[in-house]
Amino acid sequence: MKRKLKRLFCLMLSLALLLSLTACGGSGDGGEGQPAPGGGETQDDPRTEPADGGDAEEHPVLVVYFSRTGEQYVVGVIDHGNTAIVAETIAEETGGDLFELLPADDHYPMTYKELTDVAKREQNDRARPAYAGEVPDLSQYDTVFIGAPVWWGDWPMILYTFFEENTDALAGKRLVPFSTHEGSGLSGFDKKLASAVPGGTVLEGLAVRGSDCQNRQDDVRESVRDWLEELGF
Repeated sequence: MKRKLKRLFCLMLSLALLLSLTACGGSGDGGEGQPAPGGGETQDDPRTEPADGGDAEEHPVLVVYFSRTGEQYVVGVIDHGNTAIVAETIAEETGGDLFELLPADDHYPMTYKELTDVAKREQNDRARPAYAGEVPDLSQYDTVFIGAPVWWGDWPMILYTFFEENTDALAGKRLVPFSTHEGSGLSGFDKKLASAVPGGTVLEGLAVRGSDCQNRQDDVRESVRDWLEELGF
């Protein structure tokens, strides 16, 4: 009789142990990519990866610009170029990189009348002034903003040097022109850019008065922000 009770007790003990192990194996521990306790997800759950592959910057931006200091129309002598101010604002608002087109041979006068004479002569001669330094690797950018002051209703000729030397690298990119001026607006920068770089997609440009760049910088920043928002930035 005692042996039977002992066997029965051992059988009941084994059954209780088996049931306990089965219950532990079914608890939600967050394994196999399932939600972990508390509503979170496991670290290696593929659903935690961004849908676009994790690239934080959808449109890496480069801002290329040509700007001048010295005597300027309306505002007098300046030590921070009008176009530079707009370019820096664009870079700040988009998180973009800056590249200034600096003449390899800076023969441009600091006085306004003499500067306009040189600019006109370069335009008549279809000059292609060289610029200093190397352009950043354009393959890493989706969007390139390009800006300059309006010189005789056109881009300064140094910009055409940039366009022609980088035509292939700019192809397939979003190209966004901007200008500084005192009455001529964008002056066809967009159409001339599209003609110079036929492989790019030219977006709506922005024209900013140079006098505003010097005297109304808060208004300029607001205009740049509104424009960038319309472009999707």
